[in-house]
Amino acid sequence: MNYSRVPIKHFEPESRVKSLDVQTLVPYGLEEVTAEASRCLGCGLCIEGCPARIDVPGFQIAVKNGNLEEGLKINFEKLPFVGVCGSVCPHPCEDNCLLDDNKGPVATRHIKRFISENVEDYRQTLDVVVNDLGGHPRVAIVGGGPSGLSAAFYLSINGVRVDVFEQTDRPGGMMVHGIPDFRLSRNTVQKEADHVLSYGANIYYNKKIGRDVKFEELLERYDAVYIAIGNWKPSKTRTPGVELKGVYHALDFLGQINNGKQIEVGNTVAIIGGGFTAFDAARISLRRGAKKVIVMYRRAVTDRPGYPSSNAEEELDEAEEERVQFIWEVTPTQYYGENGKVKGVKYWKNEMVDRGTGRREPVPIKDKEYTVEADTVVEATGQKADLSFIPEDIRKRINLTPSGDVIVNQYNMTSYPGIFAGGDVTNARKDIISGVADSGRASMGILFYFKDTGKIENVPAKLINFERGPYAESYYL
Repeated sequence: MNYSRVPIKHFEPESRVKSLDVQTLVPYGLEEVTAEASRCLGCGLCIEGCPARIDVPGFQIAVKNGNLEEGLKINFEKLPFVGVCGSVCPHPCEDNCLLDDNKGPVATRHIKRFISENVEDYRQTLDVVVNDLGGHPRVAIVGGGPSGLSAAFYLSINGVRVDVFEQTDRPGGMMVHGIPDFRLSRNTVQKEADHVLSYGANIYYNKKIGRDVKFEELLERYDAVYIAIGNWKPSKTRTPGVELKGVYHALDFLGQINNGKQIEVGNTVAIIGGGFTAFDAARISLRRGAKKVIVMYRRAVTDRPGYPSSNAEEELDEAEEERVQFIWEVTPTQYYGENGKVKGVKYWKNEMVDRGTGRREPVPIKDKEYTVEADTVVEATGQKADLSFIPEDIRKRINLTPSGDVIVNQYNMTSYPGIFAGGDVTNARKDIISGVADSGRASMGILFYFKDTGKIENVPAKLINFERGPYAESYYL
């Protein structure tokens, strides 16, 4: 048995940077995916690394045996967005793989992608048994991203009447407005969103809560509310010159390009930040015609967000393949311009200081100021949730962290009975798989809440049932 990882191939960087929708990774073929799935030792360490606790060995062994349908079903016990996570999941499960230290972890994400792309009809394959728990209560879901849509799926197949309120004109949230097409195909998102909604959930587009529908109306009309709004409020810096034309926050920059706007980025783009959003902004800038893209981050390469992880290494490798440049350990002091248009970035170099807090801190060395020319500057400096749509008297009853995240219990219910929350607005990881995990806990929590308040007669042992098994007996294993 050859336990070395089956290589993951990349499309040529010279060709892929010419288009917004040419994928980066070449999918496995049947022979490759079978060989890779056969490497799984079945130890289960990967499950502990997965926020949703997917039975990773189970679906990999199913693929090894040529049973893609069973592989899909095992994923769907915890994950309604198999293809999405097959493309962009940060795959922390792989970092737990027993083979990670020698032969390379099993390529879980690539195997998952193969399953999704080679099972045409999810609904026919899954053959879900829809529960009728009695009562048919109503739930309003605020946000049509991965966490909101996953909750809609779990609740609707358990007889709950679900209405999703999405502020944009299509489903997916950051999956379509934030993540570029070259990393996540829009066809994949649409296929899986359509499937999720096919079980009876209604979705209302261009409906912003607080503007088009008052939040208090949801509390009056529905038996529970699930807040899955994501983090859409940019965290901008106060760097002098931030008001210049050509300076963007990454959320606005990515959102406009992903929605078809032709932003002229010029020859050189400077990206401020070192997280995954910064990498997306850098790589999409090349696809908009930039000749040079420079990522400027205040910390060292080994202190960047997500490091150490195989996903962080992959992101860096892919960006370097496309000739993105990096300047580590810098603090921008000014965006300078001419006639109201940005022309470059002034910055100090930093020294990384260990203060015993667990992560080294960047301290500017102010003896000399450096410059880099740039026609466009993009601040990938974080984002947060905007809870202003909730009236103040209600918001005061919802406990928040100092940073503004919503505090929830083990079933994702807030301190306000009947209001649940999940996804980026609640969890520290702020990735798709964690948002989906939140939706599972919240869905069970909502059903328990309905049972306690007499809205339904019973609660299922698990959220999803198939005609045949065996599968996990409870979401909380």
